[in-house]
Amino acid sequence: MRNLYLIDGSGVAYRAFFALDQNLKTTTGIYTNAIYGVTKMILKILEKYVLKNEDAIIFIMDKKTVTYRHKLLESYKANRPETPKIFIDQIPYILEIVNALGIKTIAEEGYEADDVIATLSLKGQKDFNNIYILSSDKDLMQLVNDKIKMLRIGRGITDIIEYDVNKVQEKYGFGPEKIQDFLALTGDAVDNIPGVKGIGEKTATKLIKEFGSLEEIYKNVRNTTKSIQKKLVEGKEMAFLSKKLVQLVTDVPLDINWNDYIYRGFNDNLEDLLNEFEFKSILRELGLKERKKAIKINDLPEVDDLSSKGSYELLSHNNLKDFLETLKKQDVVSFDLETTSIDPYQADILGIALSFEPKRGYYIDISSETYETKIKILGELWDILKNKNLIGQNLKYDLSIMKNNGFDFKIPYFDTMIAAYLISPDSRRFNMDDLAKKYLNYETIKYNDVVNETLFANTLKDVDINTVAEYSGEDADITLRLFHVLRPKIYEFELEKVMFEIENPLIPVLAQMELNGVYFDIPYLKELEKEYTIISNNILKEIKDMAGYEINPNSPKQIRELLFERLGLSPKKKTKGGKFSTNAQVLEEMKNDHPIIQKILDYRKYQKLLSTYIQAIPKLVNKKTKRVHTSFNQTGAATGRLSSSDPNLQNLPIREVEGEKIRKAVKAEKENYVLLSADYSQIELRVLAHMSKDPVLIESFKKNLDIHTITAAKLFDVPENQVDHHMRQIGKMINFSIIYGVSSYGLSERTGVSVNEAGIFIKKYFELYKNVEKYQQQILSDLAKNGYVETLFGRKRFLNNLRLNKNDLKRMAVNTPIQGTASDIMKLAMIKLNAKLPEYAKMILQVHDEIVIELPEEKKEVVSKIVKETMENVIALDVPLRVDINISERWTK
Repeated sequence: MRNLYLIDGSGVAYRAFFALDQNLKTTTGIYTNAIYGVTKMILKILEKYVLKNEDAIIFIMDKKTVTYRHKLLESYKANRPETPKIFIDQIPYILEIVNALGIKTIAEEGYEADDVIATLSLKGQKDFNNIYILSSDKDLMQLVNDKIKMLRIGRGITDIIEYDVNKVQEKYGFGPEKIQDFLALTGDAVDNIPGVKGIGEKTATKLIKEFGSLEEIYKNVRNTTKSIQKKLVEGKEMAFLSKKLVQLVTDVPLDINWNDYIYRGFNDNLEDLLNEFEFKSILRELGLKERKKAIKINDLPEVDDLSSKGSYELLSHNNLKDFLETLKKQDVVSFDLETTSIDPYQADILGIALSFEPKRGYYIDISSETYETKIKILGELWDILKNKNLIGQNLKYDLSIMKNNGFDFKIPYFDTMIAAYLISPDSRRFNMDDLAKKYLNYETIKYNDVVNETLFANTLKDVDINTVAEYSGEDADITLRLFHVLRPKIYEFELEKVMFEIENPLIPVLAQMELNGVYFDIPYLKELEKEYTIISNNILKEIKDMAGYEINPNSPKQIRELLFERLGLSPKKKTKGGKFSTNAQVLEEMKNDHPIIQKILDYRKYQKLLSTYIQAIPKLVNKKTKRVHTSFNQTGAATGRLSSSDPNLQNLPIREVEGEKIRKAVKAEKENYVLLSADYSQIELRVLAHMSKDPVLIESFKKNLDIHTITAAKLFDVPENQVDHHMRQIGKMINFSIIYGVSSYGLSERTGVSVNEAGIFIKKYFELYKNVEKYQQQILSDLAKNGYVETLFGRKRFLNNLRLNKNDLKRMAVNTPIQGTASDIMKLAMIKLNAKLPEYAKMILQVHDEIVIELPEEKKEVVSKIVKETMENVIALDVPLRVDINISERWTK
C-alpha cells in the first residue's frame, strides 16, 4: 500500500496557534505555540499513518497572493482580523521544523493551498492507493472519494478524525459532491464567502437532501416555503457567486516528481531545532538528547539571563582616571557615540557609552566641554580602544565620526548589525531595538521617547544628562549582550570567514568612501533641468492636443478614463483593488495600441528623471564639503550585494541617453583630476564557470573568446562568424538569464520570442554547457538537504525559511551563490585596494561590479596598474578575472 499525505500547512499552523497558549515561548524570547502545535500534529500523522521509504508527504502553504477568488469577490477574506504578528513570526520556524522532520513544502504563486491540495489529490490518484488530506477546512471535504480521505483535526491539536465517503454522508446527510452546494448556501464567515443571507446549515441540508444541487434548488424554488423562497430569490446572485468561490482549482500547473516527496525520516538537524525551541517533552518522546547547545570560543563568560534590566553609570572627565585603568584590563569592549546629527560632518559628539560586562554600562558626558577638551578625552579613550576587541551596532557611523575628528580607523571585532544580517539575511530589520526584542526578549529605551518626552528637545543635547546616561549606557550594554548571543551563532553557521575576512574589514573602507563623497556638477544639472522641463512641457502639450483636453499623465484615474472610456482601448490588467492598471509595464505592452500611450510613457520618464535625480540631487549637497555623501549598506541585499541610500547613487540611470546625461553630472571636483571606473567584465558568468566546472565555459574564458557569440551560434545553429548583432544580444540575454534560473516563460518575456522557442533555447544552452545544468541541480539538491545555499566564501542564505513557490525558490537558489560570490569578490577587492591605493586616489563609489576612483590625471597610469592588478588577482579562480578600465573627467560607462 503506497499512500500520499497532503498537509494543509497554513490551516494547521493557524489552528495550532489559536488552540494553544499564545504566551508559550523559549527563554530567548521566541514564541513557539504554533511551532509546537504543528510539530505535534505532524508527529501524530507520521506515527499513526506514514510508512518510511514508501509513502509520500507534502506540507502545502498559502502564498500571500491575489487569486481568481479575489477578482470574483473583492472582499474575499477581507473580514479576517489582522494576522497576529507573533503568529507571522513563527512561520519561518515552522517551515524549518517541517523540513527537519523530513517533509518538503510547496507554495504556488496565484493559488491558495486548497487549490494545490486539490490538484495534487487528483494527480496522485494514478500513483497512490490512498490520498489523505490533513486539514480542518470544510472546503476540502468535497474532494473525498473512494481514494481520497480527509483527516480532520478535532479538539485540541492531536485529535484526528478520518472522513471517507460514508463518514461525510453520516455527518452531513449527503455525499462529498454536495459540499460545494452546501457552502454556497451557508457561506463561510472565516473566508467571507457570503452564501444566502438567512440560510443556515440545517435549512441548507434539508434543501440539498430534497432537491440535490444548487441549480436544482433554484429550479424548484417555488416548491419551498415562502420564507425560504424569499431568502433564496434575494440571495441568488450571492449563492452562485459563493459556489464559484468554494470551487477548487484542480489544474494548478505543478511539475511533480512523487519520488522527491517520499518520506525518508528525520533530518540531522531535528535534535538541534527541538533543543533550540526547548521542546523537552518532544525530545523525550523521540528519545533524543535534551541539552544546551554550547560553543566554546575563546572562553566567553557564560551569561545566564540577558533579558533583565541593567545598571548604568554616568561619568564625567573629572572621574575618568580609575575607569580608564579598569578599561585597560578589558578584552572585549562595546562602544557607542552619542551625537547631535547622523551627518558625520555636522555631528557634535555629546558623549561616549561603553560596556564590557553584561548588564553594566557607562556613559562619559562631554556635551559641555570645549572642542579641545573633547578631543583630549576622545584621544585618551581611543589610545585604549584601538588595542581592544571593539564591538558595536552599526560601527561604520561611529568610526566615521571618530575619523572626522582626527582619529584613525580601526577594523571592528564584531558588529552586531552585520552578524544578525549574516545569520538571517532575508530579515528586514537589523536595528538594535528589534534585535534586542528578537534575541534577548528585551524592550529597549527608544530614542524618540527620550527626546519627545523632554519639552522643546530636538536632540539628546536638550535632554537631562541622567536620562541620556540611562539611554546610552543601555545601548552599549544591549550591544554587548547581543554579542554574547550572536557570536556563537556565527561559528555555529560557519560564517566566521565571511564576517571576519570580508564584512568587518570592509566597514572602515565604506566609512571612508562615504566621507569622501561624490562631486556633482550642479550648474550642469541646472541646465539639464531646463532642457528636460521644456521637453516635458512640450510632450504634455502634445498629449493635450491628441486627447482633446487637459490631462495629468501621472494620474491613474485620468489615464484610465482616457484610454479605456474615451478611446475605448482594451485593458490588459487590473490592480489588486480591481481597477484597470495603467502602470509602466502595462502601458509598455499597450504602446502600439495608440500613439498617445508612448507620449504618456515619455512624459512620465522625464518627470521621474527631473524629480528623482535632477531636482533632488542639488538639495543633497553637503554645505561643508560641497559633495553628496551616500550611505553604503552592508545589510541591504540578502545575496551579499551592497546597496546605497540617502541618496541611492547605485541607481543613477544609464540605459538611455536621457539617463546617461544624469550620470555625467558626476565629475572630478578639482582641475586636472579625473574619474577612473574599474568594472569587472562578466564576473557572474566567470563565477558560474568556476563553480559549475563547465569545460566549455572555462575554455572560452581562458582563451578570451566572445562567450555571447558562442552561445548565440549554438542557439541559432549557425557558425560563429555568421552570428549577427541581434543573435548575439539573444545569446547575451540567455547567458545572464541562466544565472537567475530563468524559466521558458521568463526568457520569453525578456527576449520577445515565444515560450516554446525560449524552451528550445534553454535546452540548447544546457546541451552546450552541460555542467551548468548539473551544477544547478546540485544546488537544489543541497538546498533540500541543508536548507540553505552558500557562496564560495561560505555566505549562507536560508531559503527554506522563506515562503516561496517552486519557481521563486529555484530562481533564488540558483542566483544567490553566483551573485553572492561575485559580491564577495568585489568586497575583497575593495579591502585590498583600500590598502594599496595612494593617498591621492580616493574611492568614491561602488556599483555592483564597478568601482569609481577620483585621482589626479597625471597619476592615472600608476593607479590604473594598481587597480587592474589588485582586482584581477584578488582570488584565483579556474578562469581569469578581467577588469575594464575607463578614465574620464565625468562618470561614463
